[in-house]
Amino acid sequence: MQITIQGHRITLQPWTYGMKQQALRLATTWTKEATGLQPDVDPWRLNDQMLTQCITEWDLVDEQNQPLEITIENIHRQTPELIEAIIHECQRINGVTQQERKKS
Repeated sequence: MQITIQGHRITLQPWTYGMKQQALRLATTWTKEATGLQPDVDPWRLNDQMLTQCITEWDLVDEQNQPLEITIENIHRQTPELIEAIIHECQRINGVTQQERKKS
């Protein structure tokens, strides 16, 4: 699915079950409590994983006008407004509800 956000062409793909599981594994820490192990999902880390898996192509370039790889580091170098708009689109194509969006 190709979209344009703030003048940038971005191609997104929906998550597969395996992609989602991998992202959740990387974003979850476990703490031992009296009731047993409890998961704690870091929503920012989960968003980073979702973005690197859902974005298949973009037209973003560096200072030398060279194409930027789709990496967490390059995502973090972009404006919050751009990345939040991409997150919204990734969540939309993956069927994340409005309530779930508020948690991320």
